[in-house]
Amino acid sequence: MDQIVEIFYSFHSPYCYFAIDRLWQIGQKFDARVIWQPYSSKLAGQGYQGNMPEEMASYVREDSVRLAKKLGLRLVLRADWPQNEFDADKSIRGALVASDMNILYEYNIKMFQRWWAEGEDPNEQSFLVELCDDLDIDPNEFSGKMNSSDVRERVRGCFKRGKKLGVFDVPTIIIGEERFHGMERIEAAEERLTEMGLRKA
Repeated sequence: MDQIVEIFYSFHSPYCYFAIDRLWQIGQKFDARVIWQPYSSKLAGQGYQGNMPEEMASYVREDSVRLAKKLGLRLVLRADWPQNEFDADKSIRGALVASDMNILYEYNIKMFQRWWAEGEDPNEQSFLVELCDDLDIDPNEFSGKMNSSDVRERVRGCFKRGKKLGVFDVPTIIIGEERFHGMERIEAAEERLTEMGLRKA
């Protein structure tokens, strides 16, 4: 039976933006079936929206800027982030549709780029139209699929799946019953897969 690796992620997290390439490489490096699980912070009640203590908010901002510089990545932060953040609901629904269309990697990269490198609001109509243009897909068809009851239910399903597995934040990698949370644990997850004899030659 194929080893399943589940990756829980969300576009609202700059740490997922920083880690997206490393996370994607797991499927290239190992003989495992990687399942991408877009995780809704809204359903988890983890959206900041003013609930983060000022000391923590200033640290998260400082840490994000520091990591972006270290990784050589462009980062554009709103003045009121992280106390206020963009709603990731549409972006998450779009990820499920993109997965169905076998363009998830391209979608993820372009979504994170526009969200964090350009500082664009993913809920603006122009954002979706321009994104679809970049992906060479029909925006009306894509939007229709995003807004279907089936996709909305699948978002809730991903969240319920995460809760069942003990996911509390993103990015989180699940291998069997083991959880690896955060950018700094990606290497540990790869070591575990190597121990299991799953690294490709």
